[in-house]
Amino acid sequence: MENRLQTWRRTLAGVALANALPLIGIVLFDWGLEHLLVVYWIEITTSGLRRTLEATFAGKRGAVEDWAAADSRWGWRSPFRSLREKRGGFQLHGALPPTYPRSFPRVFDLGRVILGLSLFSGAGLWLATAGSGVFVESLLVAGATTLAREGTTLADHIRSRDYHELVPQSILTPRLILGVVALAVIVVWGVALGPSPTESTGVLFTLVYLARVGFDVYSVVGQSERFNPLNPSEANFEAADNDQWEPVVAPEGDPTDVFHTNRRAVWISAVVDGLLGMLNPRRFAAAAVTAFLGYVVAGTTEAVVGASAVVIVIVVYTLVERDLQWGHVEYRVYEDVVVCYDCLLDEPQWRVERGWITDVTDRSGLLGRLLDVSSVSLEQRSDGSTRTLRYVSTADSPVSELGRRSSKV
Repeated sequence: MENRLQTWRRTLAGVALANALPLIGIVLFDWGLEHLLVVYWIEITTSGLRRTLEATFAGKRGAVEDWAAADSRWGWRSPFRSLREKRGGFQLHGALPPTYPRSFPRVFDLGRVILGLSLFSGAGLWLATAGSGVFVESLLVAGATTLAREGTTLADHIRSRDYHELVPQSILTPRLILGVVALAVIVVWGVALGPSPTESTGVLFTLVYLARVGFDVYSVVGQSERFNPLNPSEANFEAADNDQWEPVVAPEGDPTDVFHTNRRAVWISAVVDGLLGMLNPRRFAAAAVTAFLGYVVAGTTEAVVGASAVVIVIVVYTLVERDLQWGHVEYRVYEDVVVCYDCLLDEPQWRVERGWITDVTDRSGLLGRLLDVSSVSLEQRSDGSTRTLRYVSTADSPVSELGRRSSKV
């Protein structure tokens, strides 16, 4: 009870200080509406970044979803979708909880909405206040207080929340997304009206300020009734459903053979796929629009820089996804089973009974042959499904060993 009261007091104090900052700005610095919008943009964007980071710590999968339908919705591909079935997690830092790659698709699916709207709003504010110094002034004043508050909140949650029992949607809540959408609307509205920098206590300032205070008060009151960070299981909306994986158990003892993935080949393949991925209409359009805007605003050099930045981001994203998917995998062959083990996540991913293997096929493509790696497909008799051993060095290919065993069955 005492810990809950302390958490409540810290939260209330943080909200009170955050909402007192604009009033101090009016009294001491003659702030106007533009200052207020920049301050709120910094606060909401920083909160969104903090929550996005926290969502990667969520250890539970959400409800079973129709991923094919989700990928086709609005024509968007879910980011990091290849990591949905990854088991286990790794620590970014010793002071942080484990990060779970299987949470990345949902985190980045929601996070790109939050960050996309925040960047859009920030760009509008920067263009509207260019030359006046309002953006930089507000950024310096509000940035320090916001980072301190969000850092304290993150540290408090890390100490008190049982992230292993949460799902990403319990942290990246609809309320947070609603707040970001409301901020984007207010920013566009305020910028379009173009208020005078000296309009510090006008009607627009008062309306925006009261709306923000009201939203904060509602969030604090609602959260206190629905979520106790020291006992997340008390709140149904914070808990995962019963969608649990069957455990993958590796046999005791040492394997008869171990086949490692060629990480260098994984990286080269990812870079090539990232570059070829620019032929995707949406990615090509993103690069083209960025180049066009850069050319219109600044010139040819900025157009080239903007398009190159889009390409680099896509290549880096592909490289990170592919490395998390295959870069740390090894295939352990035992007398009766084959186990795919991820050394980074320290967790077996799947296992195949060698007695169920009916066919072992090398399905290496042109790029694989150039990189001297093999993709070995294992077809199972039990259900007709297949498992693939990817990026195994050709000189160390398991085709012959597994093929001999399957031919005896």
